[in-house]
Amino acid sequence: MTSRAELAEVAEKRIATDWGLDEWADRLVEQAGLGVTILDRHGTVMYYNKWASEHLDRMPEYIDDDVRKRHRRAVTNPRFDAMLKLFEDGRIEPVSYVARPYGKTTILVTVSPIRVEGEFVGLSQIVLLKDEVQELCARFDTSGRDSFEREMLPDGPPAT
Repeated sequence: MTSRAELAEVAEKRIATDWGLDEWADRLVEQAGLGVTILDRHGTVMYYNKWASEHLDRMPEYIDDDVRKRHRRAVTNPRFDAMLKLFEDGRIEPVSYVARPYGKTTILVTVSPIRVEGEFVGLSQIVLLKDEVQELCARFDTSGRDSFEREMLPDGPPAT
């Protein structure tokens, strides 16, 4: 098992001293405001968060089942297997792509390998809705941060 001192976040000083990410990690993943699905190294669904259940095709019966059974397009499984092979062969960079698996809804997907002590043990899938991202960017392009400050700071920003 990896000791705390060997963890990258500790060695790189990206975490508070004497605090373990595992203390809050499950809540972060559950409440992140984006879809999170975790698969084991073989493609078995191990977890999905609440957001994923509300916006994507995720159901309790998918847990402990092969994700390939849920793909609707024939081309998806060979693509998934090719991505899995990249991670098995050592790729550490995420794979990002855009998909429209449900007809009208376009999603932005990032799949990252999960490695424990250097061994590929699974992968995470992070999903955003393209329409939400575009709307957020359009708001920023139109009004900069003003619309966000009006929403979050109804009394106006603090004086500088």
